[in-house]
Amino acid sequence: MLRAIRAFHALHRLGTVAAAAEEVHLSAAAVSAQLKLLEERLGVELFSRTRRSLQLTPAGHRLVPLAEKMLSVHEEMLALSNARGLQGRIAIGVLTSALTGIFPTVLQRLKADTPRLDIRLVTGTSPFMITQVEAGLLDAAVVTRPPKHYATPLEVHPLFTEPVALVLPRGTRHRDLATTMAASPYIALDRQTWVGQAIDEYLLRQGIHVRAAMELNSQDAVLAMVRNRLGVTILPLLRGTAQARDRAVRLVPLRGFFRGVALVERKVHPHTDLTRKLLETIVEVAGEGASAQG
Repeated sequence: MLRAIRAFHALHRLGTVAAAAEEVHLSAAAVSAQLKLLEERLGVELFSRTRRSLQLTPAGHRLVPLAEKMLSVHEEMLALSNARGLQGRIAIGVLTSALTGIFPTVLQRLKADTPRLDIRLVTGTSPFMITQVEAGLLDAAVVTRPPKHYATPLEVHPLFTEPVALVLPRGTRHRDLATTMAASPYIALDRQTWVGQAIDEYLLRQGIHVRAAMELNSQDAVLAMVRNRLGVTILPLLRGTAQARDRAVRLVPLRGFFRGVALVERKVHPHTDLTRKLLETIVEVAGEGASAQG
């Protein structure tokens, strides 16, 4: 029964029998047989079948949260054995900027502590990764903390904050934010991202209206432009990087302006023990980084 539930949940998340079969390490024919067995055991039709696809029936949709609870409880029961240790496959979304910060250390520690844990990484914008977590395609994601107006059914675990700073070429004269922004070309971080939107909102609150000479979707690319004296920018100071020691730029933290970073996951899912370990490791590494910087 549990194997059938696992196949059902994989099909719901991934959308095709072939993808579900790869996920649960069975053949496509075996997955189809497990799904049929599940319908027979429950005495209901879970799918409406066409030649090309399987669509969940109302009964199938009702089974999804129950299946997630069953798999979650099963994972927790297995985790009771300390000798067995954490194992399994987990798909994690990570902000691209975090990959140059603390996350390599997080992964290194996870691999050392849980050698039988198979981690798949996906990068992207925060809104994209949140939709992937909501759909069950990712188990968890490290994202910019969602704005207050953004509604999500996910569990949001705050991790840490990063100060946001004016970044200008070393040697550039600076008196105040408005004067510096008016005197130099502005290189903007992608305004489709939450942090890009937060920067725009901050500038408006300061009464600063500025036109971007460039708008880039990579913090590394934005920094490269500033290093080459092509303008100034505003960016979060990424936890775990050497930005503060970059001799080509000057950093001026903006008072009261921080970017929050959070881990998001569904409130009930089959890999809560794995995401709990991930959360603990991120908090641990981030805390060490803060102590070292302090």
